[in-house]
Amino acid sequence: MKLNKPLIFTLFLTSAAALPAAQENGIDKNSIENSETTAVNSKTDPADRVMPDLVQQQQKDIAQAQNSETDVIWLESGGQKQLALLQRAITSRPAGSILIFPDRSTSADWPSIVHPLRTQLPEYNWNTLSITLPGLPSEVVPQRTLPALQDNGQIQTSPNLTNGGESEPTADPAQTNGENEASNSDAATAEKNMANYKKLVAELGQQASSQLADVEGDIKIVLGVGEGATWAMHYFMQDTTQPDRFLVLLDPALVMDEHAPNLLQMISEAKVPILDLWFDNNSIRQQRAELRKRTARRNGNQGYRQIRLNLRSNDPRKEPLWLTRQLRGILKTHILDAQKPAQPAAEAMELTPGSGQFN
Repeated sequence: MKLNKPLIFTLFLTSAAALPAAQENGIDKNSIENSETTAVNSKTDPADRVMPDLVQQQQKDIAQAQNSETDVIWLESGGQKQLALLQRAITSRPAGSILIFPDRSTSADWPSIVHPLRTQLPEYNWNTLSITLPGLPSEVVPQRTLPALQDNGQIQTSPNLTNGGESEPTADPAQTNGENEASNSDAATAEKNMANYKKLVAELGQQASSQLADVEGDIKIVLGVGEGATWAMHYFMQDTTQPDRFLVLLDPALVMDEHAPNLLQMISEAKVPILDLWFDNNSIRQQRAELRKRTARRNGNQGYRQIRLNLRSNDPRKEPLWLTRQLRGILKTHILDAQKPAQPAAEAMELTPGSGQFN
């Protein structure tokens, strides 16, 4: 079959003419869609876009997940609400209440330590109230000084030449003074931020303590976990007028900020009984525990007691209560039993023959 050359040529010309038209129509269509999208986006004011607060959302999720036996309380701190969870003792006459300060970056219902303690201790006649600490203040970003000046060519050179015949760059005195002022300003800002944070933590502790004032139980225990132990002790030492209060440090850790409260310094200044409970699972924790004990002894705190806790049990049947049972026994021995008045000694009786005592 022979091809019809005029027909093929005609089809080619038709296709070539239709292609630019299709491209032009596609461009126009895309341009219209982009214009409509731009018009819609332009109606949204950037100020109306609110970034979600993940921390607050997490606290709301935790609050909604609680059962009917847990009282959800919102404490006010620095214009933000912090979640607190109250669990009442399963008895009409509880021994007392325990205020729990959780570790850094955890919550009032952290599953590893806080949740078991706050939900299991009520089985042993204790009320528990776990709070949420606000996040630590953000680190101050140092101001740019020397690199920016180098980019602008503001580094002066000394007339003294090196062996290679090139001048050595020296810093401008004005530049050095500017660096010192910037460094001092950054340090002052960081110190101010931490001072505000200390105030917030003290206010949270006071509000939580007020919540426990209406709960049955005379003894009040402030318990801090990890870095929360530092903040628990900071709050505890702000008000020494409240009676029947005791401090428990559970696996305490230092807050790595030069402007934060110093745990060792507070231990050296404290004159109140302290229970220091720690886990002996590595050499670093052992060294820190020894340092805390020496600090307390050096400053004559006779009420300081340090107790090494047993590690987790390998028995899965004992695992859920491995820490609660230890803490319950320690509180009973060192706090509850110590509060009981001493029994009067029995007076010796002299029996004489014929007195009729055993008639």
